[in-house]
Amino acid sequence: MWLPSEDPQHTVRGNLKKSQIPEVGYVKILDGGNESLLLVKNEKIIAAWNLNVKSLEETYESKAMNRIKVSSESRIEVYKLDDNMFSTIVDLNEECKLPLPSEIDFLIEKADTDRQDVLSKYRIRDPSVDDIDNLLNDYKSKIGGR
Repeated sequence: MWLPSEDPQHTVRGNLKKSQIPEVGYVKILDGGNESLLLVKNEKIIAAWNLNVKSLEETYESKAMNRIKVSSESRIEVYKLDDNMFSTIVDLNEECKLPLPSEIDFLIEKADTDRQDVLSKYRIRDPSVDDIDNLLNDYKSKIGGR
């Protein structure tokens, strides 16, 4: 994906929140062996690009959206652009445009997923202290009974 040689205004790094997304700009995600860039306008992702750093395989559009990975170790950078620069970048990266823009919530949901969200989504509860004590006592009684 072509980006300007001089970095635009850097607005945030780290955990992503909807309030940190500019009206016009791009989001850069570095996660392990993947680098992803998303062009954002009015809370919608309008273009996507992904690069697998190891194989140097580039993907565009919906395929790139599917390859986006956001983990707690990911480095997320958000850049604000002016309308002219944004239009230029969109024109130069025509192959990256999505057939239908995606809501920015797609990315925020990926970035905000934490352990508690996953546990509640799959209705898994953490074992209580009593549960662990019961398991240990049960285990000790089986071992001691041999």
